[in-house]
Amino acid sequence: MISHADDPCPCASGEMAPVDRIEKTAFYFKSSGRPLFAWLHRAPGGGDHGVLICPPLGHEQVHSHRALRHLADKLAAQGFTVMRPDYHGTGDSDGVVEDPQRLATWQANVTDAAEWLRGVAGCGKISLVGLRLGAALAALHAAQHEVESLVLWHPVVKGRRYVRELAALAQTAQMAAAGNGGDIEAMGFVYTRELAADLAEIDLLACVPRCRHVLIATSSGDGGLLDHLAKHGVPVEAITPGGYNEMMAEPHDTVVPHEALEEIAGWLKAKAPPMRAASPIHASLLQNAMQTGGSALADESLHHISRAPDLFGIMSEPAGGETSLPWILILNAGAAYRIGPGRLHVTLARQLAQMGYPSLRIDINGIGDSVAEDPGKENDAYAATAFRDVGLACDYLHEKKPGRPVVLMGLCSGAYVAFQSAVQLPDCTIMESILINPLVFFWKEGMTINDTSMDQLVAWRDYAIAIFKWSHWKMLLTGKTRTGFRGSIKRFAGHAKPLIQKLGRKVRTSLKPPQPVLQEKGCAHPARQDLSGDLQRVVTAGRTLAMFVSDNDPGYFLMMYQARRKARQLMKQGRLQCRFIHQADHTFSTAESRQTFYLSLADYLQKRFGASLIQEHERQDECAVPAAKMKL
Repeated sequence: MISHADDPCPCASGEMAPVDRIEKTAFYFKSSGRPLFAWLHRAPGGGDHGVLICPPLGHEQVHSHRALRHLADKLAAQGFTVMRPDYHGTGDSDGVVEDPQRLATWQANVTDAAEWLRGVAGCGKISLVGLRLGAALAALHAAQHEVESLVLWHPVVKGRRYVRELAALAQTAQMAAAGNGGDIEAMGFVYTRELAADLAEIDLLACVPRCRHVLIATSSGDGGLLDHLAKHGVPVEAITPGGYNEMMAEPHDTVVPHEALEEIAGWLKAKAPPMRAASPIHASLLQNAMQTGGSALADESLHHISRAPDLFGIMSEPAGGETSLPWILILNAGAAYRIGPGRLHVTLARQLAQMGYPSLRIDINGIGDSVAEDPGKENDAYAATAFRDVGLACDYLHEKKPGRPVVLMGLCSGAYVAFQSAVQLPDCTIMESILINPLVFFWKEGMTINDTSMDQLVAWRDYAIAIFKWSHWKMLLTGKTRTGFRGSIKRFAGHAKPLIQKLGRKVRTSLKPPQPVLQEKGCAHPARQDLSGDLQRVVTAGRTLAMFVSDNDPGYFLMMYQARRKARQLMKQGRLQCRFIHQADHTFSTAESRQTFYLSLADYLQKRFGASLIQEHERQDECAVPAAKMKL
């Protein structure tokens, strides 16, 4: 619910609104004729000073998503009306980053977002906060349009250096890919040759922002930006906030830099505090903001699945057509929010829609934009409450289309949640779980993803592969290994001993009574490790399993180690299928591996479920795209 003009603005009395009272509205708005996704953060009675948060690109956008959400809340609590959009071809917005003229399009997106804040949200003043390349886009906008204040947080000052950093990331990656035609692939994102050339032309030392105040927030040097702005008479200050590296860590390791956020929010409020609330006319327009977007491949809509607990998701459905194919519920991969690593889940959902499959990609509570009531429980990729969240999402889908079955799909921790949900939840709508590169099938509180027993199993797998290669035996017997004959035997025994002990515990565990299936939606990890029993419980519940595993990932080996007999039995019965994605890493971080995965999944779904039964025949031909013809 949006406030009216006569509601008091919290900043007018110097008070701050409690963060839990911040209204967060997800919506689409048009930019250059295409829908862009955005969030608006606003306190009751929020003021007429709008702050536009310009996010970075690629993996930096995924990693910083959590911190920028917290920043938006802090600013809204001080009375600002805050917008954080996704550029075209990024996040949840329409398009792909490989589209042409990306830099010009993103500059237009920033301008259109600022105009939306003025025209719809009723903001008389506009300030911009940009992070990394988002800071460069904010500065380029301010050079053409007057703004109140400008915060440049670890800005990309020289685009040429930024492109070199991306190229270095691509070269040092485990599966480095130079791309095609000079494209750069870095951390799961593609930067085309055209985009790289345009980015290289960015030079903040060649532009002068038209604003009343500038803050440069960086701890790694400003590249001469401070002196440049001061020389041109721009009021500029600099701070050196900490926590940048921790904020930009892998999503499951990120730490929100609260002190840095407080400094930025405090500086903005001190320079130009919001003084009044938006008008009722603008507020009514805001209440009717677009809730549906889409792309050439799918119709997309925003869904608040639950308010307590908070669950948010985005649904992708076949463009302009009905379907009877099952729902695909896409779960978080680790602590990456719903777009997935390398934006994998967005592309996947839209390709599924093109085939006729509706999908809902969600943030479990505490991840992404499904905000946990207790901030201390954020960012837990293996939260026991994930099973509750899956149950709530299944109920929500059942209300939308009663009787339509649900297929759970997840990568990494999402694979674990999809598997244990199939084991535990009684929902009659769940018919299958698709596990993509699972790292574990059992979890308990206190475990970490770098658990030593898992490392031992992976090492044992490598030995198991090497043991059948004559070249390795020849090196061992001739003492030409790095550690010599005795050293190799000692190292092998060191890995084998804990595994033999583990096998003994496994045999003893198998003699215990089977773990009962929960009779109601629970919020608990399994009581004990019993993969064979869990596999049987999936079958007893009338469900099937499919696994997609990168050939360098341990998921298949872990299943065979822990439950070989049962797994092989289910494979023979057709209740478990395994497909392998060659030359792929854990998150399919190259375009080639992503394409191989999409095609393999499409082929599997076509053989498993066929085409829609409700669509007209000509519509079936359009949506049920053969795997070899999928548009990527």
